[in-house]
Amino acid sequence: MTMSILDTCTPRKDLLAGTFNPEIFTANLMQVIGHYRGETGVVENIYTDPLAFFGEGTYPTEGMRLMLRNIFGRLKGTDASFPAIQRSETAFGGGKTHTLIAATHLAYRGTEIADAAHELIDADLLLAPGAVTVVGIAGDRVTIHETKGSRLIPYTLWGEIAYQIGGEDLYREIGPTATSFGSPGDEYFDVVLKGRRVLIMLDELAAYAARVEAARPGGRSSVATFLMSLFQYAKDHIGISVVLTLASQKDAFARQTAMLAEIVSQAKGEEVSKTEALDIARRADGEVRSVVARDVTTVTPVRGQEISRVLARRLFGQIDQEAAARTADAYMDMYRRTATLLPEAARQETFRERMVAHYPFHPTLVDYLTGKLSTVETFQGTRGVLRVLALTVSNLWKKHPAVPAIHTCHLDLRDHRLSDELISRTESAELLPIITADIGGADSGDLSAQDSNAALMDKHNPHPEGFSLYEDTWKTVFLHSLAGFGEGLASNVFGINKQDALFATAFPGMTPPQVETALDAIRSNAYYLRYSETEGRYYASTGVSINRVLADIRRGLRGSDRIEELLGQTSRKVVTAGQHHFEVIPEVSVPERIPDKTGKPTLALIALDADSIKPDELITQAGPNRPRIEQNLVLLLVPDTVNVTGDHRAGDDMLDNQESRALELRDRLQSIAVDVLARRILKQDPAAYGLSESALSDQTFSRDTKEREQALITVVTQAYRNLWFPGQGGKIVRREISTAGGEGGVSVIERIKEVLLNDGELVTAELAASTTAGASAAKLFFANQDYRTLADLRADFARRRDWPLLEEPSVFDTLIRAGVNHGAWCLFRMGEADSEKPTELHSRDTGEIPYQVTLTDAGWSIVTPQGAKKRNWTESDKPDPARIRQWVQDEINATGYCSVAEIAAKVEQDHGSVATPEICKAVDELIKAGHFYVHTADKNPDMEPDALRGASDWVMETVSPEYKVVTKPEASKRGWVTKQPTGIQIGGDDGRKKVLPLLKQLAQIYKSGGKSTIDYLEVSGLKLPQGGIFNIQLQSLAPEDVRTLDELFDVALDLTDQQQAEVQIVISAPQPDCKLVERLRG
Repeated sequence: MTMSILDTCTPRKDLLAGTFNPEIFTANLMQVIGHYRGETGVVENIYTDPLAFFGEGTYPTEGMRLMLRNIFGRLKGTDASFPAIQRSETAFGGGKTHTLIAATHLAYRGTEIADAAHELIDADLLLAPGAVTVVGIAGDRVTIHETKGSRLIPYTLWGEIAYQIGGEDLYREIGPTATSFGSPGDEYFDVVLKGRRVLIMLDELAAYAARVEAARPGGRSSVATFLMSLFQYAKDHIGISVVLTLASQKDAFARQTAMLAEIVSQAKGEEVSKTEALDIARRADGEVRSVVARDVTTVTPVRGQEISRVLARRLFGQIDQEAAARTADAYMDMYRRTATLLPEAARQETFRERMVAHYPFHPTLVDYLTGKLSTVETFQGTRGVLRVLALTVSNLWKKHPAVPAIHTCHLDLRDHRLSDELISRTESAELLPIITADIGGADSGDLSAQDSNAALMDKHNPHPEGFSLYEDTWKTVFLHSLAGFGEGLASNVFGINKQDALFATAFPGMTPPQVETALDAIRSNAYYLRYSETEGRYYASTGVSINRVLADIRRGLRGSDRIEELLGQTSRKVVTAGQHHFEVIPEVSVPERIPDKTGKPTLALIALDADSIKPDELITQAGPNRPRIEQNLVLLLVPDTVNVTGDHRAGDDMLDNQESRALELRDRLQSIAVDVLARRILKQDPAAYGLSESALSDQTFSRDTKEREQALITVVTQAYRNLWFPGQGGKIVRREISTAGGEGGVSVIERIKEVLLNDGELVTAELAASTTAGASAAKLFFANQDYRTLADLRADFARRRDWPLLEEPSVFDTLIRAGVNHGAWCLFRMGEADSEKPTELHSRDTGEIPYQVTLTDAGWSIVTPQGAKKRNWTESDKPDPARIRQWVQDEINATGYCSVAEIAAKVEQDHGSVATPEICKAVDELIKAGHFYVHTADKNPDMEPDALRGASDWVMETVSPEYKVVTKPEASKRGWVTKQPTGIQIGGDDGRKKVLPLLKQLAQIYKSGGKSTIDYLEVSGLKLPQGGIFNIQLQSLAPEDVRTLDELFDVALDLTDQQQAEVQIVISAPQPDCKLVERLRG
């Protein structure tokens, strides 16, 4: 596992302690001077301690040595050849403030710290402690025209110099000169400087000149005049050394326009814009710069080739070199595995050596800073690189990302200090919107989307390890667009090709293929980042782009009625009419929108923009003060965009609840709908937005447009996942449905049916024809009386919420006919009002109801078989064994675990009196057929695993009323049976469908390859022509026995009617390649 730099490197304490001040890089010159002057409130750190500063925090560069030698050679006073005025030129890597601090320590402590500074300066150039007076002025902070309490604050540069040299006494000695904006004369320099060894350090001189000009028009001329006099005096008098820093014109003011505007406004008594303030500052800087250019010697403290070691010494207290080697190995392993995606350099062993040398910085970052970025002239003259990297290191240790090395993409542009540094020093202010909109900057939170496009991509497509894949990748493209931006793609340094982008961004944990995905997303999702097919480079551009135009159109559409219209149109496609049995009512928000008394199941799609609903009211009310009649026919499909009053779900809290999720989904739908509309508008008239039709022929635009159109349908469909309907006991319940999404609603309807069927709340035509449906319906129909009219039953199915829903009206007829066939009830119609017997009666014994009987005709009713017998409408003969066995089987399945006596009681309750021996016989046969397990009353299966007995060990025995019977699923659930049966046991509907058609072929099947012993085979309910019932029961049939049965089944089946027949077969040990087994299982 690759180690994180957080574990292998230790930044300087001031970076971790938060005392880091990026405005003057890590070090603070005035802080060090304040330390020596005994000022209170100075934070002690590595920069205030000269021994730690030189021993731990300073890498001795040639430029630093030269500048210090010039300073102290001049101060020594023995050699006038040393230059009197020096300008610190930081071509790359900073070093300016660091050098000034080094000079400050050496000026104050001199020979005392000669040993600590021996790598930087010869001891014989140093003076005794206290021999040098130090003046340090931070031009961007020194007071211009303010006072603080009783302390005297200078108003001018020359007043400040006098004050620092001789305190308040010298300040008063120079009199009005100190506070006059007019440049002082020669006598000032004699009073203040003559006879002294003085080191004058003027830091951020451009900023000072700008502030003076802003405070008082013409002040720049006074500063320029004073500098000319000071430089001349220093050149003429040995023992005076002046060191100044003068940044590039734009750099001097990039972060100070607000301050300048405030000063100018105060001076004029009126509001002044930042632009006007900046213009004033630039004029002032130009005049000062012309003076500096004539007299100074420019020295570069740190050169590009020294940057790696400077970085290490400046920023880190400790770096684990063994970890550097292990990390380099991990990178090289990743590069070998993805070599085809990367440039040649990634495959060279010499790159591993570079990684170790530059650790914890990735070599591509150093190359970017010292190579590509150094081509920007204004950046060469700055201290920016070290400032940027110091901020980067500080931010990494604050945010704790587990990265193995620091890449270009780890420059945190969300830190305004860092982004300002980069933008200002590359004179690329026009690129700021790109950071905000596409990458992620300090102001991205102010966008309407509340973050950058890259951050939104990371949010919607999170990296498995939590890395900011899109933001980091896009940031690499942006940073590589800073150089050469003015020339665009004509410049070889502008932008970055795919291989180099993968190389610069990827690391173990965020691999090149993942980065490639993020690069590809630029084409569809970025406003300002582009890809040139001809040049093969990714780059940043402020020109017109499809994505940017789409963004403008989207902004114009916000709040438009067209958005809701489109969403409404899309919601109507979730379920369309004509493909199912539901009447679909779209965009419902009030009860009266749902029709009543239609006689059909109604699916109401609640409108996406409905504020909130109460499902109970929509189902039970047809309008204000108007109860709904057919309450059981209404189902509600509610989208997640709608709040449901009283719907509190597990896990909801103040931050994540129904309302917050609804708002989030509404925003998402609005966003997709806006994008779809924007693409339609742009496609209709691209010229109106400065684009040609050929620009829209781009495959990316066409592909993305199709994807967004489909996404709208999908997300809207998936939003409709809350199904509300009358459930058990008539309570309005909610269930979730899930669909893949799509137009037409077939999958939605199927999911709804699944939910209703699972809840036992839907009766389909297939279910209505089954035996179990008739038994269940009889319990509903005859709860209070033994007969019902069909008209009342139809009405109850529509009105009673505690009854299941009929899939369509015709299911009622199927249910009634099947119930008669299965003996659940009898159908009759009376003649005259005083008739004692019906004119028409249909029961199981009379056969199927003729199709010409129309059940919607008036007068039809049903009665229980017992009720018909009590009324002497049917013969009171006992039911046949097959029917008893089916009743018993239904009762056991419904109960799960019960005694034989309890079964007999239930059968009597539902079907009338049946002798207990008949019940026991039916139980015996069902056990032998392998349907159930049985145990005696004195046995406990929880304590005695062998207590249960099934088909294989229940042969010559019979049950008694006190015996207990258990279904196989219930036995498994209770842990009584752990081994799943491998045999075949078929009965009921499956027996009629699978086994009955094979009986005539049974002997022939065994002659051609039947190998399994049939443990039990029963065919019952075969009806003879005169009404007699014929049953066949066979046990332990060996294959040889089966081959002799062809005539038996041929005769039996030819003579009888099998419509009411029941078939059961048990094969406990199916043999491989048995033809019968193959047919039954197939």
